[in-house]
Amino acid sequence: MKTDIKHLAAYAATAIWADGEYDAAEKIALEEIAEAYEVDYALLTQEVEAALEEIKDKSEEEIDEYLRAHSVEVEEDEAELIYMAALQIVLVDGVLGAEEVNNLLSIASTLGMDDEMAVLLLADMVKEEPELVVEF
Repeated sequence: MKTDIKHLAAYAATAIWADGEYDAAEKIALEEIAEAYEVDYALLTQEVEAALEEIKDKSEEEIDEYLRAHSVEVEEDEAELIYMAALQIVLVDGVLGAEEVNNLLSIASTLGMDDEMAVLLLADMVKEEPELVVEF
């Protein structure tokens, strides 16, 4: 991955922030993301934990500003990969809530993705998770 790991970590942390829990499943998802994107897992974890600390008390508006600041450093051809990593983190716990969907759409928007593409990628991933619980 050409995008600096701290920017990937910022988006991963924001995906974790959506449900307020950094649990074992999300740590496993980070390990899979690190392997798939060929980045150092220990460094990614360190950067995610630093990002979580930075954003823990931020409002949704402040999170959007935070993501916009990081988005300018994301390689254009890697924006969809970062969104897919966020999707993986959000879905790993088997529950998809309205706040998480809102967060995913914000992530996609700051990455310059159309809402339609973001929703289609989410729908594609959801159909591969037959046990997923959708909470309204």
